[in-house]
Amino acid sequence: METIEFTRKELYDIVWSTTLSKLTQQYAYTNDGIKKICKQFEIPMPDSSYWSKLKFNKKFKKENLNPVFGGVDKIILTIRKEGDPINVDQTPLTIRTKEIENDPNAPLTVPDVITKPDILTIQTIQYWKTAKNNSFYTDDSKLHYPIRVEVNNRERALRFMDTFTKLLRHRGHTISKEYHHTCVLIDGIFIEIDLREASKRVPAKPPFSGTELEPIGEFIFKIGKYSREKEWRDGKIKIENLLARIVAKLEIYAEEEIKRNEIYRINKIKREEEQNRQAEITKRRNDEVEKFNNLYALSKQYNKTLLIRQYIEARKQKAIANNNLTPEKQEWINWATDKANWLDPLINKPDEILDAE
Repeated sequence: METIEFTRKELYDIVWSTTLSKLTQQYAYTNDGIKKICKQFEIPMPDSSYWSKLKFNKKFKKENLNPVFGGVDKIILTIRKEGDPINVDQTPLTIRTKEIENDPNAPLTVPDVITKPDILTIQTIQYWKTAKNNSFYTDDSKLHYPIRVEVNNRERALRFMDTFTKLLRHRGHTISKEYHHTCVLIDGIFIEIDLREASKRVPAKPPFSGTELEPIGEFIFKIGKYSREKEWRDGKIKIENLLARIVAKLEIYAEEEIKRNEIYRINKIKREEEQNRQAEITKRRNDEVEKFNNLYALSKQYNKTLLIRQYIEARKQKAIANNNLTPEKQEWINWATDKANWLDPLINKPDEILDAE
């Protein structure tokens, strides 16, 4: 959308020379939107009597603009495109609803009689015929509408769902099934839907006591589930007149779900990366501990070797000093030296007996 930039003084002059209704025709904002902008930039606005006094040349008091302002003196307004009713200060749901309502080709009117019924409408009628005398009948081979209303209200429910489905298809969406639930499918997002008839609790008919639920003819259309579910109910406005808003909500619901899924995907990747990082740290630590323990064990083994060698040398030197280095003692010295060489981690001399399994 095209925009235009004003200073506070320029916008002040405009709001005191142009009515709100004309401003909303020139710029893509509601009355409240213009007022909020003026409040944000501390620009005083005329009251309702100002324009009448101005028209009949009566005296009026014009509130001066305070030149002292703590913010940035730059205001950007969106220019309204000719014939475009969308206001940028409205909610995404309102904007999307207006987009759909202003599509000349969108099927938004629920007819008195269905012409060219959607395949799902045909399949739903066939399903009802087959299940007419069997309250436990189910058939998941063909998709049908999730309608729960009294028999005398089925025709209205079909007309609503048929138009609803055609509007969905016009918007590039469809109705599909996820598990056992009938859903609207938008950009890979399944959104559960349900059309039911409201009921009220009334005294049970004899011979029964207590209360029972009695249908009251009001329709309730629900989308989503759990904390994200949304319902529309017949009231002053029938649900037939809310088709654009319902489909707009479904599209925004899907967009939000896609964003949620993407955030979940990114967070999952981050969690997995952090888990891998922690696992790598743990592995490196464990490897380091294992290497250290091995080093410690080898050093203890080497230290034992040194003690054995010292003992062997001491025995040898004693024998020499006593002039008693007999062949038997020399044989023992050789044997002991071999065992020291077997134990020494720097030599690791093989030993037939000690190495035997």
